[in-house]
Amino acid sequence: MSEINKVQAGEIGIFRSMIGSGCIVVQKHDGVVKTLLVKHGEKPLEELKWKFPGGKLLKGMGIKDNALRETKEEIGVEAKIISPTASVVSLWNQVPESGNEVPEFMILTNYLAIIDAEPVAHPDIKAMEWFDVNNLPSDCSPNIKPGIDDYREQISQL
Repeated sequence: MSEINKVQAGEIGIFRSMIGSGCIVVQKHDGVVKTLLVKHGEKPLEELKWKFPGGKLLKGMGIKDNALRETKEEIGVEAKIISPTASVVSLWNQVPESGNEVPEFMILTNYLAIIDAEPVAHPDIKAMEWFDVNNLPSDCSPNIKPGIDDYREQISQL
């Protein structure tokens, strides 16, 4: 076997992995363009990061349907996708804030969406808040800034 086709666990193609999907809910709220972020997980609140509503891909479910299901589960209202995938982020060696498995590699896919009703946090959500897209908190998950940057790029093309 040539060196280029040699598979080395953890380096080329074989990883403990996780795929997640959710919605980037961005819309005018109180007259300002804001995004809805949540905190949930098994750590104390102050150790959790702000995230887009979403979660792990369930077996047999498509990424888009999973994003809508997870978003509704977490914020209590239906989201309407207004744009195809706005953001795909790959993260290495990130520890999920819920669940027992620690993947080496995570792929997080988000869709730009809006909601027509005021969200109501699921009991597992420890915090939910609207944030000005120009003034995000410092304790955000690594996919938040790329997601908001993708949102800005998409609206600039309209």
